[in-house]
Amino acid sequence: MESSSSSSNLVVFTSEDLKSLTNCFNQKNLIGVTQFGKLYWGCIKKPGLICTENRDVTVKIWDEKSNCLASDDEYLMIKEEVKFLTHSSIHCHPNLVKLVGFCCEKEVRGVVYDLNPRGTLHNIILKDDLSWTQRVNIILQLAGVLEFLHAQDKPYLVLNICGSHIMLDWDCNLKLCDFGLISGGIIGEISDLKKQITMPIGYVDPFFAAKGGYWQTGCDVFSFGVILLGLISTRVLDLEKLQRPELIPEHMVQIWAKNEYRPNCSLVHKSLSEDWGYHTEDGSTLTELGMRCIEFFPMKRPTMKDVIERLKGLMVIQRLGDTRPNKREKKFHTDFDMTT
Repeated sequence: MESSSSSSNLVVFTSEDLKSLTNCFNQKNLIGVTQFGKLYWGCIKKPGLICTENRDVTVKIWDEKSNCLASDDEYLMIKEEVKFLTHSSIHCHPNLVKLVGFCCEKEVRGVVYDLNPRGTLHNIILKDDLSWTQRVNIILQLAGVLEFLHAQDKPYLVLNICGSHIMLDWDCNLKLCDFGLISGGIIGEISDLKKQITMPIGYVDPFFAAKGGYWQTGCDVFSFGVILLGLISTRVLDLEKLQRPELIPEHMVQIWAKNEYRPNCSLVHKSLSEDWGYHTEDGSTLTELGMRCIEFFPMKRPTMKDVIERLKGLMVIQRLGDTRPNKREKKFHTDFDMTT
């Protein structure tokens, strides 16, 4: 591996490097599956080259078997992700992954993040081991990073927000980790290629999908609403159900929520309503907010700025302030020495 000559000082990894980091992409290292590939735990074991000690990292690769991409498209997505994550207005945001480097060889195409993750949000929800305050904090962090991206002079649209594209570190801090459909900002208008790629199943904005790829920030608001409702109800679309299309509709969070919701009710799972830090008012507020976010007509949905203001009024936020847990785990430094 070698340092990139770009101003971002990223490391250019070889395919052999990525194999070495992940123990040949061992199944035991698999974190989760994304829309375009896979996420793996990795470890850099070459002290003195790009770091002074072993480093735990995350390796994301583009899957050549993806039926919606050609090899040139994979290269373009890597190029755009590197451009996005290293831009001066973006790279310091705490809820966006930090890049260590990338690999664009024919055999393997991927990126390496400075992150030792607990797992993807999708898998963690399936395990159902998050407390109420952790769930609220995750909702608040996701709302914050989306409001940040939408508030840029030229708003960014993420468009493929889902539980599999969000990772949590060991302090339950949220990290967005996939930008395969991103547009706006320094990326520019959404390309014809991206318009042809559907958003992740279970998170697709039905209004804009019906418009044939006419996307706006309301699409991200819709996906946010699905994640919010999934977190408070402990529900998520099991990826195994994707193998049986007839089962998908009944397991979609937004369809379940619309069937169950009644005015002034709460969709918070009973186990969470008994959790420390839970307030009945918060359950009703979050339920109503989630339902507004998944309204069919975008004009009825709140902006992410509106969402933030609503979240700040939660009792758990008012009483506890920062809901993040105390830092119990070893912290992993991000100050890599990129000199070779």
